Formats: sequence, C-alpha cells, structure tokens
Amino acid sequence: MSEDDTQSRINDSSGDRFVSRRQMLRATGAVGLVGTAGVASGNEGSGSDSEPYIVGTVDRGGRDEARRRADEVRHVLNFGGIGWAVAGEFSEEARENLQRRNDVRYVEEDGEMEAIGHSTDEDGGDPSEEQVLPWGIDRVDAEVAHHEGETGGGSSVAIIDTGIDPEHETLDVVDGKAFVSCIGLGCEEDWDDDQGHGTHCAGTANALDNDVGVVGVSTEADLYAVKVLDTLGSGSMSDVAAGIEWTADQGIDVGSLSLGGGDSETLEDACEYAQQEGTLLVAAAGNDGPDEDSVSYPAAYDECLAVSATTEDDDIASFSSRGEEVELAAPGADVLSSLPGDDYERWDGTSMACPHVSGAAAQLMEDGYTNEEAREQLNETAEDIGLAETEQGNGLLDVAAALGLESDDDNDDGDDDDDDDSDPVSDPDIDEFSVSTRTSGRWNRADVDWTVSDDDGALESVTSELLAADGTVLDEDSSSVDGSSASGEHELRSEEEPEEVRLTVVDEGGNETSETGAY
Repeated sequence: MSEDDTQSRINDSSGDRFVSRRQMLRATGAVGLVGTAGVASGNEGSGSDSEPYIVGTVDRGGRDEARRRADEVRHVLNFGGIGWAVAGEFSEEARENLQRRNDVRYVEEDGEMEAIGHSTDEDGGDPSEEQVLPWGIDRVDAEVAHHEGETGGGSSVAIIDTGIDPEHETLDVVDGKAFVSCIGLGCEEDWDDDQGHGTHCAGTANALDNDVGVVGVSTEADLYAVKVLDTLGSGSMSDVAAGIEWTADQGIDVGSLSLGGGDSETLEDACEYAQQEGTLLVAAAGNDGPDEDSVSYPAAYDECLAVSATTEDDDIASFSSRGEEVELAAPGADVLSSLPGDDYERWDGTSMACPHVSGAAAQLMEDGYTNEEAREQLNETAEDIGLAETEQGNGLLDVAAALGLESDDDNDDGDDDDDDDSDPVSDPDIDEFSVSTRTSGRWNRADVDWTVSDDDGALESVTSELLAADGTVLDEDSSSVDGSSASGEHELRSEEEPEEVRLTVVDEGGNETSETGAY
C-alpha cells in the first residue's frame, strides 16, 4: 500500500439551516441522491478509446447530455447549487464534444486516491486482554474529556475509507454505504473492511470505552462506514466524491478523510458541497514529508481541515507532509488502534493523525457548534509545541482545551487539603517499580509499572527513562500526577541496546526521588 497523501476540507453554513436540516434527516432517515453506479447509457464513438472520466456540468441539461454520450455511467453526483458531475467511461470524441458545451464546467480524468497509513508492528499487534489508552489519546487529553462526560454521544462521524469491521469488539457501526466492493468470504456487509485501514482510523476516532482493546478520542458518537477504497487501499476520485456527497446528504457531522491524491475539480466540488451542507471535513495532510509545500488533496482544499502528524516526542513525523495548508497537528506515529478480527496494531501515517481531530470535532458539534465554529474552536485552542507553522499549523490538538476543560498538564495544585502555600518538605516515595522487557522488530521495548506517594500530598510528575550504558537517555515517558499517591505505566522503546531504566518522581516543591533497574 502506498504512503501518499490525504486531505479534506470544511467550512460552515447557516447554523439555523444546518440544525433544522439535520433534525429533519435524523427524524425521517432520508437519504440524499447518491448517483447511479454502473448504468449503461447511450454511446458516441464507443470502443477501445473509452476511458474513465468525470464531466462536471452546470445544470440538468448538461448532466443529461453527459449521460447520453457516456459509454457507461458510474456515478451521477448532485452538488446542489454548485452543479452536477457524471463519472463513467467516455470516448475521446465524446469528451471533445462535451468540452465545447457552455453547460459543461470541466472534463477531467477519474484519477486515483489512496489510503496513507501503514503498520509498524512487524510481530503483530498488542493483546487485547485489557483496554489500553493509546499514547495519542492521552497526549491530546481526550481522557480528560471522557472523565468530564464529554464522549460525543449524539454526534456522528463518517470514516470515508476502506470500510469498517462491523463485528469488531470495540467499534459500534450504526450504518454504512459502499461505493466499491468488499472482496472475500469474510465480508459481512457491503461496507465491510477488507484492507484494515478504515478500521484502524475508526478506532482512533471513536472506539468504545468498554474495557477491551483501545479507547477513542470520542467514544459514543454514531459511527458510519463509507467504503470508497478497495482491498488494495485505493479508489477513484469519483468514488471518494460520491462518499463525501453521501456523508453530507445524511446530515453526518464529521467526515474523516485519511486518504489523498492529486487535484480534482470533482473532489473540490464535493468538499464545497459538504461544507455548505454543514459537515466538517477533516483530512490527512499526506505522507510526502519532509518536503515543504507537499500537502495533498483533498486536504489542500480550503474546505478541509488539514492535519499533520507528530511523534511521541512532539516532533513532526519525518513522513508527514508540510505546507501552509496545515491547520492542526495530531499524533500520527506508532499509533495503536483496531484492526479487523478484534486485532490491534501500531500504524504510522497522517492517516492516523486525522481521526484524532475527527473525534474531537464530533464532541464539539454534539455540544452545539456548527462545522465552521468547531473548526475555529479547534484551531484557537491548539497547543503550541514549538514547530514551524507549516508543520503544526495552529498547534497540536488539545481536546480538553477545545471543550473548555482543565487538562492534567494545566493543574498546578493537586493538594486540595493544603491550607498554606508552603512548599512540601519531605521527599516523595517510590513504592513499586517493575520493568518488563521485550523485543519487537527493530525495537527494544520496556513496560514500566509504578506506584508513588508523598507524605505532603503534593505529587507533581513521574518520569521513566530508558538509558544506554553511557547514561544517554534513549527514550522517556512522563505523567503528570497529584495528591498523595498515584500509579501508572509507561512504554519505552529504542533501536539501540538499553542498559537500564530509571524512574523519577517529583513533588511540587522540586523534591525528587529516583530509582534504577536493569533492562
């Protein structure tokens, strides 16, 4: 599977119009015009020169003429006031004749779009005996939102991708639509995932908080599978445009686009239509880094919120596309999420960053934000992590801040019972410290379990470090803590051979206690 690009675009419409339309759709279950796939039509010079093209028209007259001249029609797309598009097989003669018409806006090749994420787990996924909080969900403070009851319940997210496994233990798919066929005996629905990419994105955006597998940024949004990419992770621009149109016609709040490719007027029409209909489109910036000005489509369109990818160290991921179109950064390297068959793996890609933002957008729209307002709020509350604007846009996604919540990182005083402002005197204690090690592919990994306490009731942070023989820090993980006791776990890894692991606990007065253990 190629590591290309992915993008999308968004904006707003009148809040009153959007709300009333969504309520109407949810009440009636109405489905908008999705188009006609595989319909034979009239022909003009049909034969060996017939190729897949898309004809954008101004009105129904142009649409009908394009259908008549097509050797085969794949989609008829209705973008409202923007116009129509007919995708299918057209001969060279038909294309030339259509281009001369005043009611035809464009004639373009029906190019290819691709999923842009891939597995980094050479030895398979993690066991799912207990629910895991992936590092990315933790880094954007989504768990803070969950604790405060912000779970996205009542909102809706469409994963416009390779489909979603309908039987996965940590995913609850409300419904879906397929624009390409699911291949294989394991296809339970026509929108089932025969590739894995869409299921992985779905887990990050909206995995249930049900004590198994992983947990998503949002956990209770209505999840929709829109299958526009095939078992190879690729699909036509017209299929993607049809998926976007369908998402908007259902009144779905957020469309998550972890895919990308070249520029297309049809795709841009679809994104503009979704924006006007009140759907927020979130798109992956692409995997063409470290080149500058490399954001792919549809993310490069103004109507889409383009998302770049960061690492656990808050660096820009080497593969992530960069450019002035980037609005937000989100975790996209070594991201643990769901795969078909109740499986889990770590994947890399801006495809993995995109659904972090999609899940957060769903939470805001459930709280009454329009698509334009949600986009603005996400940008205004992002955390500046010191990267260039072409790398981070407005900053790293901060779910808690976007929802007006105080994150753990902002909580300076966890000692609610302390009546004075004096610094704590006693050193904190390390009560338990255990290390389990494993090798996975090229990585040397250490899982650190710890329990700490402080007699003054003023804990501040716990840090685990993976050390080389010369004392060099190969990797580290840190947690903000408060109160008189805390426990947790850290995951460390390095390509170099570690010598030992060091655990350090610090209280609010700057007192610290450290302990080391062999790797």
